[in-house]
Amino acid sequence: MFPCGSAVPTASNLNFVAGQTVPNAVIAKLGTNGKVCLYTSAVTHLIVDVNGVFPT
Repeated sequence: MFPCGSAVPTASNLNFVAGQTVPNAVIAKLGTNGKVCLYTSAVTHLIVDVNGVFPT
């Protein structure tokens, strides 16, 4: 998860092995359009829950 409009980061937020269900929490900066983007290196099923936004 990373700010939309920026380059895909070189560090991961979550690592997994095929067949695992892995929960995690991430704090991500919003892009200039107010969105975050997701990138996976493999076919993945994702569920994203937004818990809040920190005002600037």
